[in-house]
Amino acid sequence: MASQMTTSEKRTNKILGIIAWIFVGIGVLVLGWFYLFASSHVNTNNAQVRQYITPVSSKVSGFIQEVRFEENQFVHKGDTLVVIDNREFANQVQMAEATLESTAESVDSYQSAVSVKSSDLQTIQANIEASKIEVWRTEQEYQRFKNLVEEEAATIQQFENVEAKFKQAQAHLKALQNQYTTAKINAAAEQTKVAPVRSQVAQQKAHLNNTKLILSYTYVVAPYEGWVGVKNIQVGQLIKEGQALVQVVSKEKWVVANFKETQLGEIDTTKEIEIHADAFPNIVFKGKVQSLSPAAGSEFSLIKPDNATGNFVKIEQRFPVKIVLEESTDLDKLRTGMSVTVSAQKID
Repeated sequence: MASQMTTSEKRTNKILGIIAWIFVGIGVLVLGWFYLFASSHVNTNNAQVRQYITPVSSKVSGFIQEVRFEENQFVHKGDTLVVIDNREFANQVQMAEATLESTAESVDSYQSAVSVKSSDLQTIQANIEASKIEVWRTEQEYQRFKNLVEEEAATIQQFENVEAKFKQAQAHLKALQNQYTTAKINAAAEQTKVAPVRSQVAQQKAHLNNTKLILSYTYVVAPYEGWVGVKNIQVGQLIKEGQALVQVVSKEKWVVANFKETQLGEIDTTKEIEIHADAFPNIVFKGKVQSLSPAAGSEFSLIKPDNATGNFVKIEQRFPVKIVLEESTDLDKLRTGMSVTVSAQKID
């Protein structure tokens, strides 16, 4: 019995020794792989997913008539999110349209008066030309009878009749010329009335366009494709101009990795970047370096460290690196703020 126990113990010890050596071998392989990977890659877990978060605000005050979104809903650019009661703004548009129509009719009326005056000028001008012919004819008749009277071939009465017709023609011509001058002044006066009214029409058109623009503000739309956030508004709620109604998170996303300043020179920006999200450790996302921050992250803080005061302690700075993600079917799983680990290949 004792010998059987000893054989069993030997067999157990042998198995345990083999298992131990297997684990040692695995450990050596892991350490070797880690060393090779670490020597050829630059890693950081100080990285997060980023997306644009845009607050959508109201440009007008009023009561909410409709809310056309649900929390976390995906929306497209131009989709209506909120409808504000627009009756007041619609009335302003109608009043602006009525005012513009009335002023436009005044322009037509003044323009018609100008056309009439121009037509009268043409008529008077034609009458003047006809009167000039009559003056010329009666003048010829007057000279002929004057010569006949001197030769005693016509009576004084005949000469006086001809002379009266000549003077009458001259007076008629002068009256027409005076009438033409007066009509020309009146036409010019009517023409001067048109320009100010046309200016009023232009102003009222601009006012109408502005009221229509304000009316369009009663429809609050999504600025781009993305997801809406928390829903904090309800139908019937009074909102003010400039009040934030909802926040939209963009569909576009990227990663900001904060590498140490000693790592920046080792990153090969021409190679792919591997990204592992803490939320999805089994999925590998790919990306490429797009840009490097022009300053260390601490330089953008409200209160910058002043190394010229107190005892100086050197702190290794970090620089944000923007990484653009490659398209993949799993990309929609990432959300802004998620922590990720970034691995970049070193320059050969």
